[in-house]
Amino acid sequence: MAFEDRPTHRAYARTERERRFLVAELPIGVSDYERLHDLYLTGTHLRLREVRTADGTWVTSKLGQKVPSPEDPTDPRLRQMTTIYLPEEEAAVFAGLHGLSTVKRRYKLPEQGLTFCIDVHEKPLAVAGTMVAEVEADTTEKLASLTCPAWAVREVTSDGAWSAVALARRGVAGP
Repeated sequence: MAFEDRPTHRAYARTERERRFLVAELPIGVSDYERLHDLYLTGTHLRLREVRTADGTWVTSKLGQKVPSPEDPTDPRLRQMTTIYLPEEEAAVFAGLHGLSTVKRRYKLPEQGLTFCIDVHEKPLAVAGTMVAEVEADTTEKLASLTCPAWAVREVTSDGAWSAVALARRGVAGP
């Protein structure tokens, strides 16, 4: 019996088209930031994110899921993203769950007609100071047309070691 009223892929998931770049220092003129607290929930593809202003004021909390895109599961630039926005009190319930925790400052810089987000990692301490920029585009063609910014060291989109969850794992002590 088919359950067509219960699809496995829902319209509220969107394709995220993203590239990442390693950064050695913040570009001149970049100063305003938000602080992101991420918790990658153990055993899932879920991430709880709390966003606060530089002075600590709560902005938003969201539960997100990123999985390979059905369009092309092998393309590291494409992910299927689902987001649920949560009130601060509800997010606190999830914050008590087990997972990898990170804190980073996010700076935004408009360039090439898009907004680059430059993340400066604060925690875990093993990656403190690491800077990775990411940029999203509405189409794969627009994403492909971007050039590596002059302030970036190199592109790291295809290198999983520079993904946010991989950086979070570097803070876990090995056996």
